[in-house]
Amino acid sequence: MRIAFAVSSLLIGLIRKLSGANITISGEKLPSSPVLFVANHFTRFETFVVPHMLYEKYSRPSRSLADDSVFVGLLGKFMSKLGTISNKDKARDCIIVEDLLSGNSDWVIYPEGYMVKNKKISFHNGEFCTHSPEYEGPVHTGAAVMALKAKVLQERAKHNNTETLKRFCKGMDIDSSKIDKSLSVKVVPISITYYPIRPGKNRFLSWIDSLVHQRDTRLFEELEIEVNLLMDAHMNIRFGKAISLDHYMKELLENNDDIYDEKKVHTFIDEKRKELTNDMMQRVYSQMQINFDHIFILSLVTMPTLKVCPSYLRTLIYKNARELRILPDYNLHKELHKELFKLILDESYEPFNSAINLAVKQNILYQDSDGEYLFDRSLLEKEYPFHKVRVKNTLQVILNEIKWQRPIVHMAKENSKLTENELRLDNFNHIRKRSWKYFEKEYKKYVGAMPLKEDKGTPIILYDEKHDTGVVFSHGYMAAPKEIETLAYYLFERGINVYVPRLRGHGTSPKALLHVSAKDWETDFERAFTAMRQVCSKVYIGGFSTGGLLALIHAAQYKVDGVISINAALKLQDLRVSYVVPTLQFFNEMVAHLHSKGIMKWIDNSQTEQPSVNYHKHPLSSVSQLEKVMSKVTKTLSKITAPILIIQGDNDPVVKSESARLIYDGVRSEEKKLLLLPRKRHSILADEKREEVFEAVFGFIKKEIQ
Repeated sequence: MRIAFAVSSLLIGLIRKLSGANITISGEKLPSSPVLFVANHFTRFETFVVPHMLYEKYSRPSRSLADDSVFVGLLGKFMSKLGTISNKDKARDCIIVEDLLSGNSDWVIYPEGYMVKNKKISFHNGEFCTHSPEYEGPVHTGAAVMALKAKVLQERAKHNNTETLKRFCKGMDIDSSKIDKSLSVKVVPISITYYPIRPGKNRFLSWIDSLVHQRDTRLFEELEIEVNLLMDAHMNIRFGKAISLDHYMKELLENNDDIYDEKKVHTFIDEKRKELTNDMMQRVYSQMQINFDHIFILSLVTMPTLKVCPSYLRTLIYKNARELRILPDYNLHKELHKELFKLILDESYEPFNSAINLAVKQNILYQDSDGEYLFDRSLLEKEYPFHKVRVKNTLQVILNEIKWQRPIVHMAKENSKLTENELRLDNFNHIRKRSWKYFEKEYKKYVGAMPLKEDKGTPIILYDEKHDTGVVFSHGYMAAPKEIETLAYYLFERGINVYVPRLRGHGTSPKALLHVSAKDWETDFERAFTAMRQVCSKVYIGGFSTGGLLALIHAAQYKVDGVISINAALKLQDLRVSYVVPTLQFFNEMVAHLHSKGIMKWIDNSQTEQPSVNYHKHPLSSVSQLEKVMSKVTKTLSKITAPILIIQGDNDPVVKSESARLIYDGVRSEEKKLLLLPRKRHSILADEKREEVFEAVFGFIKKEIQ
């Protein structure tokens, strides 16, 4: 059987590579003892993939049951070689129990008994039930019976009572010599989830269709869904915490003789089978991986109106997703671990648009004359033939998978009671609090105290609900939000909301810069941008020095109303950055060499123009992150089309004045202005002529919003 497993594993591994199948394993560590795995069942290929992954990752051979109808021809012979047996095999129970007790192999059982294509699960009268034309009723208890039988035999084996073992399983040579008494059988729940589930033609299906022309058959439904899942979806196999059977046995073991009383044993198993099944299936269903599609359809069905405004739906999904992250013990897809800023900022955000397109394709959503969507709830609830539901009403299947998760459904219903404006303000306040928490955490770590609201690193957030225009404006490298404070209040006093984010590693200690990346800075800017987009209909983004570069990066990615770049650090005067480290590869090699020699780990900045705001030194290693920002701007300038104001001091001692011209020439904005000012300092937001800069910034915004 191990040879067959090795061959099967090679074949499935080859199919995975050719198809691009994305299969991941997560969850609890598997016990070393024999395991009876119990899993939910949605696709046919799970029967092969789960044993393959167990063998590939853990070197654990496992066997499973299969429908008797598949044991024909070469496929039947191959499955028999793999140790798969028919669900109608009369010796089935004995084979399973003996394998588990001897440690020969694990077993994978699907208690639902069939592929639950509609994922329609309920908890009724104390039992988990499946609902389909195939079967309507409680989940089968056979797996629980096998586990309990194995545990009873294990207890008997401790007393070396060979005869009672033989009597328990007639026709099989189960005796004490075949049982490893050091092992303890465990039950491990497996939750299998797919994302995204999308019907549609694929190359393999088209080829089959050209040969047999039977598209409406059950075979084609399975090929359409399952081949797409293999080629384009992520399959998560989640192992839950192992279930120990010891506490189920306590009552039976109170009297030592009861373990040998066949009548009492059968009564015990009959009483406990339902309880154990519920325990198993509760763990299986509760550990399903929750993905964006689940939150999308749950948000859609809990909305109070049938008219669906995409911006409102995005805002509601964002609220649901962020609250989902704080609910305990849920298995979340990696997309939901993110803060989903792109959901708010990016009109082409793929997970959202893919779900919308699926809903439109299946007529659950349709557009009205105003370009907004109308939700046809009756079509979502429409019953389709069981073997076509995955293709015809995919979102119903996805909804069925999530809707029995009561805490999540309750959360979505409560959030749907909020108006769009209330949701937006709530999201804004949430992000504002998160920004402070990030600062507080870093400050405590590196300074060893609690920060004050007036500290230089405190994010500056000036908001009045009466103002409809907002600006996100970032400070530069080695600086802090305090650098932008005067400009921020100048704009706020003139009716413009302002958000000055703190870039991680800044405003606390130079040591913090050792542990942050350019990506962290982009995320910090994106967080502020998302907050302002939630409460303002017009949002401008800008920054000073490195902050200007971050604004340019985001203007290249997202729709903005305007961009403000002040002394953006595209080309630097400092030779250590411009010439000594022309490439990241060389830079990294240089840093490693210098660090090994114990020299030049820190770069002096004691002559800074703003000693109360800027660090007096910074780590050489963080310069590579600055170079990444500069490089990214150079590559993406041509994607910027929004109106832009570029301000640059002509004798800037830090940034080469040619940077402004490179930006001006590089962007594709129809409206662009370059303002070159006679300045000998870099910090032109803090010198005696700063009012000229402030007026230019305000004038640019005022002109655009009029």
